[in-house]
Amino acid sequence: MHEYPDNELINLVSENSEDARDLLYDKYKYIVDIIYNKYRKSAYALSIDLKELRQEALVGFSDALVCYNQDKEASLSTFITLCVERKVRNFVRDADTLKNKFLKETYSLDQPITSSDSTLQEFIGDTSKDPQVTLEMEENLRDLKKKIDELLSPLEKEVYQLLVNEFNYDDIASILKINQKQVYNCVSRIREKIKDII
Repeated sequence: MHEYPDNELINLVSENSEDARDLLYDKYKYIVDIIYNKYRKSAYALSIDLKELRQEALVGFSDALVCYNQDKEASLSTFITLCVERKVRNFVRDADTLKNKFLKETYSLDQPITSSDSTLQEFIGDTSKDPQVTLEMEENLRDLKKKIDELLSPLEKEVYQLLVNEFNYDDIASILKINQKQVYNCVSRIREKIKDII
C-alpha cells in the first residue's frame, strides 16, 4: 500500500476518514503500547481494569489526531506521546485520588487524637507553607520553563518534553525514530543549555 505522509493522513482524519485513522494507528500503535506498559503496574496496584487503561490510551491517541496542529514544531509522534501519556496519567491519578479519598474518609483528619484535642491534620499537615513563597516558586518555575523553551532547538524540545514525562532513552529513540546516540547527544546539549541559565 502507498505510504502517505502524516500531514495528508491528518487532513483526511479531519475529514472523518476511518482509513486514515487506521493507517495512523498502525503506524503509531507502538506509542500506545509503550505508555500502556509503563502504567500497568500502577493500574494493577490500584485495581484498575487493564482494558480500561488501554481504552484511555486509545482515547488519548484519538484526541491527539483530532487536536494535532501541523503548524507547531512538535512532530506527530511526540504530540501523540504527550496526549496519550497525559490521558493515561490523569486516569491513573484520578483512580488513586478516589482510593485515597476512601481511605481518608475511613479515619478523619479532623478527629481528635490526644487529650488536648490536637488533630491528626495538625500532626501530619504542613502549616508552615507560606502562600507568598509558593507563588514566587511558581513564577520562577514559569520563567525557567520559558527560558528553556527559547533556548532549545525543535528536536531538543521534543526530547525534553519526553524526558520530563519520564520516558527513558530507549523509548525516546523509538518514539522520535532516531538512534540512541542522537538521544544521548541531545540530552547532553539540553543539560549544558539548562546549566547555563540556572
